[in-house]
This record gives sequence, structure tokens and C-alpha cells, in this order.
Amino acid sequence: MILDSTFIHDLIRKDNAAINHLTGLSEAGTLVALSALTVFEVGVGLRGENAQYRDGSTQRLRTSRWSRSVERRTPGVGHPVDLRDRGERIGAREMLIAGTALGSSDPRVFTRNVDEFERVEGLDVENY
Repeated sequence: MILDSTFIHDLIRKDNAAINHLTGLSEAGTLVALSALTVFEVGVGLRGENAQYRDGSTQRLRTSRWSRSVERRTPGVGHPVDLRDRGERIGAREMLIAGTALGSSDPRVFTRNVDEFERVEGLDVENY
């Protein structure tokens, strides 16, 4: 399962719902990972006083490897004929995160940004 940056930001903010869900995932033995893009987003988002949380928030979690499977899946996530023509486009960052999940053995994303991710066919979206 890929953890989206919205979830990581909520963990850093000590959001009880996010903490409880991470605890539940851990207790269930769910293997979780970050996409390389999530690591980037968290790193860019934590500046100034908050920079102290950058390494601690991402180093304890596995980063999903960019693979040929991810490369093959990502362009299809936001294929113009599908999402754009239906007026349901999603952001480029979300496409990359969704492609990472779809290219993995567990095509799930854990996020607060359900609206965009739920548009992606074959992606299981979980929120808290």
C-alpha cells in the first residue's frame, strides 16, 4: 500500500485519525511504502521550522522503487481519452503516485485526497 503525502502530513501534525490508522495498518501487518514523489512532496513541503520533521517522517518508511511496471502503468492513469474527455482529470503528481501503486503488488493508496484517486481504474483508495 502506498501512503500519499496528505497522510504523511497528517502524521506530522499528530492527527489522531491518521495515527490510529497507521497503528491499525501496522498491527494488521500491512506492508506500506512511499512513492518517490511522496518523499519529494514531503521534503519540499517541510521548510523552515518544520524541516526538522523531514527525515524522521520519511526515513522510517520504505520507498517504493521506480520500476518498469510503474513506467508502463503511469501514462495510462491519466490517459486523455479516459479522464480528460470525461472532465475527470487528475493532477500529474497523483498520476505518478497512482502509477506507483498500480505497478506494485498492492494497488492501494492511503490518502485524504480521495476525490482524485478514486477516478483511477484499478486503484483501491482508502482514507481515514
